[in-house]
Amino acid sequence: MSPNVPSQEPLPQVPYAALRVRLLEIADDLLSGGQSSDSSQLREAVESWWEEQQRWEVRVSHLLGLHHEINNALVGVRGNTQLLMMGPAGQEPGVREKLEVVIRESGRIREAALRLRELKAALHGTGSSARAA
Repeated sequence: MSPNVPSQEPLPQVPYAALRVRLLEIADDLLSGGQSSDSSQLREAVESWWEEQQRWEVRVSHLLGLHHEINNALVGVRGNTQLLMMGPAGQEPGVREKLEVVIRESGRIREAALRLRELKAALHGTGSSARAA
């Protein structure tokens, strides 16, 4: 696959959730080994990082939710472009080609917005398909 072609495979779940679990297991191992101070410091650092990570995730998720706004705007752009193509202006040779470019490029924007939706789903661990609704 070319590096410029985005993968159509679903995104895996976020990797940092497994990292948190593993780090907390290490903290438990340290505690079991009698290193309560090291265990406590690691657990505190992990939980502090986790809280910050969750705040970041909420903000990013909100931003990735803009896919809905993008799609709503594209409905208007595509619909009006299709109406123009059916009217007298759409029959003019130079105008029709330009309107077809608007339709084609709005399709590319829609695909990009769907990938944003897929990323948002991966952040939430829902695994929902970007092709749905």
